[in-house]
Amino acid sequence: MEQQKSTHVSKLFMCTVVDCKDEIEEKFERSYLSLQQQIAGLSDKEMHDMLSQLVCKDKQHEEISIGFLYIMLTEPSIAPKTYRDITLVCRDGINVIVANLTLLVVEKYAKLSEIARRQLIWVLREFVKHQVLSVENVIWNCLRQAGGGDVSHKNLFLVESLLDIFIEYRSWLETNPFLVQSVVYSYVRLIEDHANPALSTLRQKEVKFTVSLIRDRFQDIIPLGRDFVRLLQNVARIPEFETLWRDILYNPKSLHPTFNGIWHILQIRTSRRFLQCRLLPEMERKLHFLASSVKFGNQKRYQDWFQDKYFSTPESHSLRSDLIRFIINVIHPTNDMLCSDIIPRWAIIGWLISSCTNPIASANAKLSLFYDWLFFDPLKDNIMNIEPGILVMYHSIRNHPFVSSTLLDFLCRITKNFYVKHEDKIRMGVFNSLKLILDKQVIPNLQPLFESPKLDRELRNLIRENFKEFMAPNPNIAQTFNTHSIQQTIFKKETDQRIMHEPVDVPAFALNSSTTILVVDDDTKMSKVPTQGTDREGEVPFSDDDVDNSNINNKHDENTDDDDDLPLSKVRLKEKPVPEKVELPEAITESFETFFTKRNSFTWETFLKDFRSLTASALDETQLNYVTSNTVLILRETLPQQNILTESKTDEKLLVKSISYPLFGLFRFLYENDDKSKKPFQSLLSEICERIPETGYLLLYFMKVHCKLQTRKNVQHTYQFKTAVYRQICEAMDDKIGNCLVRDLDLLEKENTIIYLWLLPDIYREFKLIAINNTDLLRITLRCIDAKNVRDIMYSVAQGKLTLFKQDGLIDCIRESLEYETYEQFCLWQLVQAHDVPLKCIQDLLPELEAASHPEALSHLLLLLKNEEPTNEIIRLLLSREAKSRGDPFVTSALRFWCHRSEEKLSEIIASLLTSKYPSSSPNKRKRPSKGCSAASSTPSSDQVLTHLEHYRRSCRHGTGTGLYVHDMMQRALQSAYSHSNEITKKQFSDLFALAAEDETTAVGRRGGSGRGRKQPLSKKDSNNQNAGNKKISDVVKNIYSSDENSSEEDWSKHKITQAAKKRKKPINDSD
Repeated sequence: MEQQKSTHVSKLFMCTVVDCKDEIEEKFERSYLSLQQQIAGLSDKEMHDMLSQLVCKDKQHEEISIGFLYIMLTEPSIAPKTYRDITLVCRDGINVIVANLTLLVVEKYAKLSEIARRQLIWVLREFVKHQVLSVENVIWNCLRQAGGGDVSHKNLFLVESLLDIFIEYRSWLETNPFLVQSVVYSYVRLIEDHANPALSTLRQKEVKFTVSLIRDRFQDIIPLGRDFVRLLQNVARIPEFETLWRDILYNPKSLHPTFNGIWHILQIRTSRRFLQCRLLPEMERKLHFLASSVKFGNQKRYQDWFQDKYFSTPESHSLRSDLIRFIINVIHPTNDMLCSDIIPRWAIIGWLISSCTNPIASANAKLSLFYDWLFFDPLKDNIMNIEPGILVMYHSIRNHPFVSSTLLDFLCRITKNFYVKHEDKIRMGVFNSLKLILDKQVIPNLQPLFESPKLDRELRNLIRENFKEFMAPNPNIAQTFNTHSIQQTIFKKETDQRIMHEPVDVPAFALNSSTTILVVDDDTKMSKVPTQGTDREGEVPFSDDDVDNSNINNKHDENTDDDDDLPLSKVRLKEKPVPEKVELPEAITESFETFFTKRNSFTWETFLKDFRSLTASALDETQLNYVTSNTVLILRETLPQQNILTESKTDEKLLVKSISYPLFGLFRFLYENDDKSKKPFQSLLSEICERIPETGYLLLYFMKVHCKLQTRKNVQHTYQFKTAVYRQICEAMDDKIGNCLVRDLDLLEKENTIIYLWLLPDIYREFKLIAINNTDLLRITLRCIDAKNVRDIMYSVAQGKLTLFKQDGLIDCIRESLEYETYEQFCLWQLVQAHDVPLKCIQDLLPELEAASHPEALSHLLLLLKNEEPTNEIIRLLLSREAKSRGDPFVTSALRFWCHRSEEKLSEIIASLLTSKYPSSSPNKRKRPSKGCSAASSTPSSDQVLTHLEHYRRSCRHGTGTGLYVHDMMQRALQSAYSHSNEITKKQFSDLFALAAEDETTAVGRRGGSGRGRKQPLSKKDSNNQNAGNKKISDVVKNIYSSDENSSEEDWSKHKITQAAKKRKKPINDSD
């Protein structure tokens, strides 16, 4: 037996002579050998009977299961039979096999032999096919082994094999939302590395599957959060992802009805699980060791080893962003670590950034460092996520100024350019980050960094421009913001009163705690920089600025508002901060204390009555700050986190409950007391509006519900909106009512589309001077409505309850709408038609619209033209359109349907317009341009008219529609145009001029003939002769346009010789 064990060569693991088997390898080898001894020489029936008895014992059951797993992974030829034997013998649903396979993947995947890795995929496929319980855990850990920045054959095989399983068993995949999220997050990241043309087939397969899964399961993708957007940016140039980006940015509702746009995702912090899944388990262990066991100053050899192991290829540079995001969001040191001489996080991140040589990867690494800054909210985000960024810059400015300067430059530029549409929100996120850094004393002040002489002048100017709030010479600059931030009150008291307790470390996604990093859930632990410290010089990058850790303050804040959905540690009860009490005037002391204690609408309104009567001299600045800070805090806390607005529009109980919160008590008070208030009350109102952005649209909602409820109580009295109340809110915001209305309604639509549409008629009725023809409000409405909403709005318009447009200025709304999405434009035209807008209000658009760019507007205008009779004005605008080389189908279509109804009238209008281009034909009548318009813009040129007529001629077939040219006025107009045209024009429109055939009885156009005055009445005989002449001309025209084989070129030549050649003495080109 011992001899057999010593000579046995493992078929499962790749081992060298220096490798020692660990416990896991010994366990698998021992189980395999034991099973082989027990079943050797037995038939299938004998083997099943014997094993069925042995598996009754737990130890034997596990050993037999592992032995069968070993056989399936090492012997492909008998793997199917072995899988069948497992299903017959196992009595736990293969749970032991799944658990040990997970352990094998997590701990030993890198040592598996080539055959074992291929068989692993086969086993996974069989498990998924038969829907074995907990197989998703094995899949998830296999997905972790598909590392980023690695295009080796071994890694690509795993990536493609897993992809094939997901494609084949997609229905199974979609039943597990977390696995869907992990697959999408991982493959979007991996696609970035597969840009090599040799991998185009694999990449296309990945792109097709990933985009399809994102679109089909977008409700599961939204919780991936902001880091998913960061990954999407790296693949945005791929056509399929570019289309997806367009939908996310401009048509979010097409992806999911509840999706309100990219900012919706950017406000969600990505769960640590997804950041963790992009690091190999082995890499995670190494990184954890570096951040928890290596002393500051001794890290260079470990960094060099890490560099050689994982950053040896060009593709591996993209891995740095994954590592930085993992360090920032997952590795949160304990208090003991912060006080020790262990290498800090900022030093590791500084090394990762400074050692990167690829400019694109370097930019992505910097974005990863500052990504949480851009969306930072002190109330719910963790200061540990912004601490490394400021410390890298602060500690590098002395010995590595290039690192600090590049990071500062990047921060200034990314703040402005990351998302231009929401630049103000991005800038507020960065502002909040820097302010909290100063409030928490992460660094003493920003002046040594922002005003360092080692920064060039241009960069210092850029910093001064972007962070002017922090450029004051006073190092205690943060104190200047105390009166403007309610959050500061909370955090300050937490700092003063609470001390960090020892955290409880919990391993995440591992079978034992030795395999993964310990994740700490204490979200507000940080390392503070003392004002004094001893420096330790050295040659190791980011190891120079070591500090005397004995001076580090051991007190830290605790913020348990961690929005991560993983219970990574025990949750401690959050203590309520107690602001320092300030003595208040007697007039408000009692009512304020009551409100502060009970926190309900009744006590709040009682306090408002007392507070409103106070003059400016009754309160000093400290007292006013105390009142406003506590008031805003209470109002915010008493509002529900979600579903503030009720979905019911009729249930009286729900409506009453929805406006029962203290903030609505303020609205009720303002509604009943709408006269001008004094300065302290205005200051309080301004602070509430600034700190609670929902105030505006909640007021509009309150007035709608309040009026509805009061009208029900008193049917004889109708209650209306009081716009004066809303004007008070706008004055408190120091903004125009139009801007406030657009901003509030935009927030309301994003919060609750149903309530927004419910309020719409009241908004347009009460604020009609602002709302009607308001393109901003119109765009908000169009982006959120569906077919049923369009129908309901049209009902309201038809009943006279809603007016969106007025005739004056409507054309400007339509001009701006030409850039909207197709569906939005179609909805707009439906609403325009519902208002019965006459064509004359918008007909000036006709020359401006282009067939390629504005198909929606042209199609609806064509329908409007069909209901109109041709007039001089409409034809003038129509023929003023730019004529393309292939014609304008819009003009041709309009002329064709008018020809069926009013051919003679249309012919006269066009003929008159064409004749007016040649003043010499009417020497006694001067043509003047319309008042207020230039001749060039108000009337078409002669070439434009002739071009449209030529294209119309070409559109006619078999003589249909050619009657337009046979009327006398058109004949005379074409003859006049011919006689006044140059040779180039005559040649260009030769076929059109050929229609103006002259006969011997026609005096118009000849020299010596009279073309002026009214024509003499025709006798019956003359009339018959003229009809015969017209018939003759019609026959000629029919021959010109006919496409039949019988209409030969010789027939056309005869007419040309007999009529045109004698008069003009110049041959006319052949017809087309």
